[in-house]
Amino acid sequence: MARVPTRVLVCASISVALVLMGGPAVTTSITGLANAPSNALDIARVLVHYKVDVSAVTKSEIEASVGARLHRTIPDIGVRVLDVPADGRAHAEQVLGGRGEVDFVEPDVVALPQDNLPSDPSFPANYAVGGGAWGWTMTHTTQAWDITKGDSAVVIAILDTGIKPNGLSDFNGQISSTWNVINSTTDATTNAGSHGTYVAGIVGLAIDNGTGAAGFCPRCKLMIVQVGTDAGAYMSDIATGLTWAADHGARVANMSWASTVDSATMQSATSYAHSKGVVMTAAAGNSNCDCPTYPAADPYVLGVAGVDNSGNKAGDSNYGSWVAIAAPEGNMTSWPLINGAPGYAPVGGTSSAAPVVAGIAGLLFSANTVVTNATVEQALESTAAPIGFAAQHGRVDALAAMGALGLADPQLSASPVNTTLPQVLVETSGDWNYQSLVGAPQVGQVLLRGQGSWTGSAPLALSSLKWMRCDSTGASCVLAAQAAKYTIQATDAGSTFYFVLTVANAVGATTVASPLSLPVGSGTLPSPSPSPSPSPSPSPSASPSPPTVPATQTWTFSGSLNGSITTRDYAVTVGPGTATAQLSFSKCSSLLLGLSNGQSATGPSGVVLSTTLSAGTYIYRVSGGRCSFTLVVTAPAA
Repeated sequence: MARVPTRVLVCASISVALVLMGGPAVTTSITGLANAPSNALDIARVLVHYKVDVSAVTKSEIEASVGARLHRTIPDIGVRVLDVPADGRAHAEQVLGGRGEVDFVEPDVVALPQDNLPSDPSFPANYAVGGGAWGWTMTHTTQAWDITKGDSAVVIAILDTGIKPNGLSDFNGQISSTWNVINSTTDATTNAGSHGTYVAGIVGLAIDNGTGAAGFCPRCKLMIVQVGTDAGAYMSDIATGLTWAADHGARVANMSWASTVDSATMQSATSYAHSKGVVMTAAAGNSNCDCPTYPAADPYVLGVAGVDNSGNKAGDSNYGSWVAIAAPEGNMTSWPLINGAPGYAPVGGTSSAAPVVAGIAGLLFSANTVVTNATVEQALESTAAPIGFAAQHGRVDALAAMGALGLADPQLSASPVNTTLPQVLVETSGDWNYQSLVGAPQVGQVLLRGQGSWTGSAPLALSSLKWMRCDSTGASCVLAAQAAKYTIQATDAGSTFYFVLTVANAVGATTVASPLSLPVGSGTLPSPSPSPSPSPSPSPSASPSPPTVPATQTWTFSGSLNGSITTRDYAVTVGPGTATAQLSFSKCSSLLLGLSNGQSATGPSGVVLSTTLSAGTYIYRVSGGRCSFTLVVTAPAA
């Protein structure tokens, strides 16, 4: 829990320093998944439903007799979730199942966690550009996004230097309100500093725009409160901004400022904001010492230290028992100006660590809109992963904090499924800014891979990447490079390019390819234009060749199976070539996907059936369960 003060320190007006380190912070490695919460092996869950006439007192007595504790009741269906000792679950199920008052009892099974790999070339651990967005994976935030990516009703206040959103499309639609404490207007952009733009981006950039960054709570809204400039801020302005944010609906407030002297005004403001239900985060400071800074050490504030991409204390970060929690430094975010243009790049310092915790707090409020700020703080602190330096708690873990609120990843175990096809990108401002390639590549341009969007059992990893160089028609393709980017050479004139990538997890691997580019230096489409298709079992020694047909067609079918309808049939008319069908579903352990040519595939969600077909009409049949599903078929156009 956040700290309650034991004394009050009074001071005059204090100028507060920003705590962000300048310059891109290159980060290249990633830690593995953390262990499950420590009590996961000691406690199991049982689901029980009683008959209609059983009283609440009787239910409690029956559950107490087997050592069970009510975790919660699922609304509308009346199922009670019970915590029982793990070594006594079988006994509890047997006793409960034998009681006449019980309608049914069953174990609360654990589904494997899912990962999300956004369409962002900085996210994977391998082949990442811009240093890699390792902080999201380290904190298991991409897995927590299976539960929620945020809620627009949850507002996170950024008490900083205002914002410079021009040219940064990931801020579009993200800002709900602005206030400038310094001049008492709503203008937080005219005289804004760069620092607030960095901080706001870490909290709430929109997701899957392919620009190189996404906030930790990408669907939360941002309240921009300008309380200072890049040169500093008065503590009174920070306090004023905090009370304003609390009065105007903020659920979370981030303050990436640090002063070595506290003030009674700031303590009063933090106490007031907490009484209004706000979770507050603040940077611990960048002096590499056990030296309390404020507002990080103020009452009810979560002071945040920084860790590097190996989980160790970041070299600049302060530390000590007054620090509440730690979070990654070096996070991808928005830059108002990089090499002359707006862009996206990693930023270091504890100013970068504090908004990580703020964003994750926003996710918790989004997942449970009625939870209190004290409960969110306890969830963040009690589930933090161990660290090797002094702080009250460890490193923040988004998925574990969700678990503390009784929330779990809803997805079943699945191999990687591509949901948005990869696209060729091109650098526009050094290594930090890029956009989709919309014309013909030119000599000297740097092409980047955008891996598209994926889902599947965690952890997802980009395990292979190959750039293929073809002739002007898309034929005679050869391997050009195996790296995140490729620089177009003079000798590439007239050639076309595409890349092939494989995403893998413990369940399986899936290979997909980007569309073919225009010929280098040209302005016309190549003929024919391939549309490479996925392969569920890629060969490690070979890349899939692009089809030789000029066009493909995609069909998307949605349906459900139940006791009355046990099969669903879907007809497609295709041209000659490879047809790939992907079957996704939930609430079924497996489904069977059959094709009228006699081939079939079965398994958990993510079933793939890839077949070479002659031109004609074929029937896909879905069967084998009771659930809803989506079938996507991609094949050469007839």
